[in-house]
Amino acid sequence: MNWYKEHYNDWKEIIETVAREFGRNEQMVEKDTIQSCFLYELSKSELPFVFKGGTSLSKAYNLIDRFSEDIDLSMNRRPTQSERAKSKDLIVSIAENLGLTLGNPEEIKSRYDYNKYVFRYDSMFAEIPLEIIIETSYYQSAYPVEKHSVGSFIGKFCSERGIILPIPFEAAEVIMNVQSINRTFIDKVFAICDYKIQNMPDRDSRHLYDICKLLGQVRLDQQLDKLIDEVRDDRMRSKNNPSAQLEYNIPEMLQEIIHSRFYEPDYKDITQKLLYENISYDYAIEHGIAMVAECDVFEYKK
Repeated sequence: MNWYKEHYNDWKEIIETVAREFGRNEQMVEKDTIQSCFLYELSKSELPFVFKGGTSLSKAYNLIDRFSEDIDLSMNRRPTQSERAKSKDLIVSIAENLGLTLGNPEEIKSRYDYNKYVFRYDSMFAEIPLEIIIETSYYQSAYPVEKHSVGSFIGKFCSERGIILPIPFEAAEVIMNVQSINRTFIDKVFAICDYKIQNMPDRDSRHLYDICKLLGQVRLDQQLDKLIDEVRDDRMRSKNNPSAQLEYNIPEMLQEIIHSRFYEPDYKDITQKLLYENISYDYAIEHGIAMVAECDVFEYKK
C-alpha cells in the first residue's frame, strides 16, 4: 500500500496545485508530504524521539528556505539497547506501511549509534524511484527539547487559504519533540569544524547557510555560552566529534575556514542550487560564522 492509498488522482492534483502556488517543484512537495506522514506516525510512539537538523529548521521553525531531504532523529536521553531495537523496527514498519522500501537493510544495525536508512518510493512525478533518508544518531542526547508544531507545504497552503481538503490528511501539522534552535546552531558550528579537520567539504557547506539564517534568532549571550560548554563536554566523548577536543580553538578554526575559503566550491556547486533564495557564499560567511568567530561564546570556559 502506498501513502496516498486509493486517492492517487486527488493527491496528484493537490501536490501540483501547492507546488505551483509556492513556486516549488512537485517532487519536493510530494517528498515533504511523505516526510510529514512519517513524522505523524512516529509522533505516536512512546519512545523519546527528537526531530532535529536542517529539515526541522524548515518544517518546525520556518527558518531556512532550502531543499532538505533528510529526517534527522535522536532521543532526549541515551536509549537502552532494547529501545534501539524498537526504534529500528518502528522506523522500518512506518516506512513500509507508507509504501517505502528500505534500500540498504544490510547496513542498518540497532547496536550502532548512527544509522542511515535509505528508503525508496515510486513518485507520481518521476520515472525512477526517489529516496527519503532517515538518519538516527544516539551519540549524544538531544537537548534542550520542546514540543513543537511540525508543518508541511500542504498544511500551510490549506491554513493560509482556509481550504479543507477533500481527502484526509492528519499529518498536515504534527506535534512532536523538536530540538531547540540554539542547540541546532551549536551542533552546526561544531560540524563545520569537524568536517574541516576531516577534510570533508563535499555537501557540508549547507551548514554555512543554516548558521547564517539561525543567527537571526540566536543570541550570542551568556546563556548560549553555558549551553555550548555543556554540548562540548558531551561531544568530547565521541571520536566522531574531533573539534570538541580541547586541543582545538573554535573561533580560530572558523577564521581558518573563512580565510582558506574551504567550503566555497561546494557552496557554489551544491548548496546554492538547493536554495530558494539568493544567499551568496560571501554573504553567508559575513552574516554567519564570521560573526561567531569575532566573539568568545565558543571559547571553552570550564
